[in-house]
Amino acid sequence: MRIAFDLDGTLVPMFAGQFPVEPVAWPMRAFAPDPLRRQTIQLFRLLRARKHELWVYTSSLRRPFDIRRTFWAHGIRLDGVINAGRHARSDRAVRSGASKFPPAFAIDLLIDDAPGVALEGQRHGFRVLGIDPGDFEWSQRVSTEVDRVIG
Repeated sequence: MRIAFDLDGTLVPMFAGQFPVEPVAWPMRAFAPDPLRRQTIQLFRLLRARKHELWVYTSSLRRPFDIRRTFWAHGIRLDGVINAGRHARSDRAVRSGASKFPPAFAIDLLIDDAPGVALEGQRHGFRVLGIDPGDFEWSQRVSTEVDRVIG
């Protein structure tokens, strides 16, 4: 299954202290421009072991290289990155009128903190699992939802 994660407010804090973050060994800090939410590494390793594809789908204009580099610094390889620019170059995504449109990229499940994206999922028929930044059990919720989706 192809699973995409939003960045800001989901995996990367929007402000200091929004949620606990993964520690980064000092030599790798130079390669990780953004901190990752605590439990991300463990969750991604679990999903990778289950043979799922791991993507990032963000509305930001961060360069895909910088996004991949952040995850690489934590020992995580991403299968794909969709930023605002790539979304805007997809005719199917743009025609949908949605801020994110996972079906245009064959994404089966999107993990996002924005309630508006969950509403777009209902309206356009794609799966979104809403994650609250204050939810300390978020990774278990993701794992449970992945199991439910693959049935």
